[in-house]
Amino acid sequence: MNAASLILIGAPILPAFQPNLSPEAIAEKENALASSALIGKVTNRAENDEANNARKTLKEVSSAIDKARKKLTEPFVEAQRALIRAAEPHIDELNQEDARLQLLIKDFTLVEQKRIREEQEAQAREIARIEAERQAELLRIAREQAAKEAALERERLEAERKEREATEAIERQAREATNKKQREAAEKARIEAVQRAEAARIERERQQAELQARAQADALAASERAAEAARIESKPVEITRSVGQVVKKVWKITQINDFQLLKARPDFVRKIEWDMVAIKAALDAGDKLPGVTAEQDISVGARGRAQRTIDI
Repeated sequence: MNAASLILIGAPILPAFQPNLSPEAIAEKENALASSALIGKVTNRAENDEANNARKTLKEVSSAIDKARKKLTEPFVEAQRALIRAAEPHIDELNQEDARLQLLIKDFTLVEQKRIREEQEAQAREIARIEAERQAELLRIAREQAAKEAALERERLEAERKEREATEAIERQAREATNKKQREAAEKARIEAVQRAEAARIERERQQAELQARAQADALAASERAAEAARIESKPVEITRSVGQVVKKVWKITQINDFQLLKARPDFVRKIEWDMVAIKAALDAGDKLPGVTAEQDISVGARGRAQRTIDI
């Protein structure tokens, strides 16, 4: 629905017109202005009476024009009031129902915001739990790696001890050899010992590399599982909202202490309104008002004669 389709039955049709003063009213206005324009000073009683009479004439013409204006505009003003009286009850009824629905939607929105907040907090807790499990898994892998490396180190030390003892035995055998056959046997034993030591060293390096590769693979798998679980848990929370519906947070100000806020933040004040009648009454009583500078002035009134009617 748009404004053009809204029709109030019985609405007045205003004619096209260009109102103006009648020639007689214009003449009276010009005469009053011309008479007052001749008065350039007031220095004695006669001039004061002349100026006062000129003011009376000006006020008479002004009052007559204003009275004619009010008389002609009253039907339009009354028509406006009638249109307002005809439309406002329906508008109020629609606005009240809209306000009721707005309260229902507001209550639902508050419940939705609470649900979303709870789901987001649950997601955060689950992600924290997953991260804690990942860290625990990485710590377990690191501990197992350290234990296996320690075991390999013990094996290496034990193998070196045995190799050292075997080497000493071979060297002793070589020193104690008395013939060629014994020396050849000692040399053969030495070579075999060197070969066994080299094979043991290669096997230890292979086990060490295999252990490190397995630890890295376990750590990578734990991180990937945690990342996938966190991705699933951190999916966006679905928000229930109608098409075209806008929900935003606004401040609802319940109270303002004007004087405290004015003192603290004067930049927030747009306008200050004073009770001028009370201020002038206090000045008449002789009060000294801080921040008020005033001086006495003279206001001269002029009573008009009997009211006249001017046509417009």
